[in-house]
Amino acid sequence: MFTITEHVDIRRERGEVFAFLTDPANRARWDVSVISEELLTPPPVTVGSAIRTQMNVMGRPVSFDWRVTTFQPPRAMAATSTSGTMPTSLRFSFAEHEDGCRVTATIEASPAGMLRLVEPIVAQTASSTLAAGLARARELLESGSS
Repeated sequence: MFTITEHVDIRRERGEVFAFLTDPANRARWDVSVISEELLTPPPVTVGSAIRTQMNVMGRPVSFDWRVTTFQPPRAMAATSTSGTMPTSLRFSFAEHEDGCRVTATIEASPAGMLRLVEPIVAQTASSTLAAGLARARELLESGSS
């Protein structure tokens, strides 16, 4: 099992940052690994919502289904995978910070089988992809392109 955490400070109001990052329709705009993300249950997103993410992971198309376990606007959102290549959980926290919002994103994953052999590579790839995605979200939000 591995846990990675990344942070980004965004010069926008916390509610705006929360709304952008937790909307499945925006995910492919800021997360370079995501091909598409869709809400499988009726809107709006809330605890119990189901989300499907189509991703490109280490050069392979992968699908993850998620169940939202925490949804507390504008403070936190968390989801746990219900299908995919490995059991994974994702948590976003949003805190007021100086002239904007500090986002903390944490991924916990448990590679099994052959993936366990390359766990350090999987963890490093997830970390760099998450950091790049958060940087892209900051760029979109601060430029007003959100």
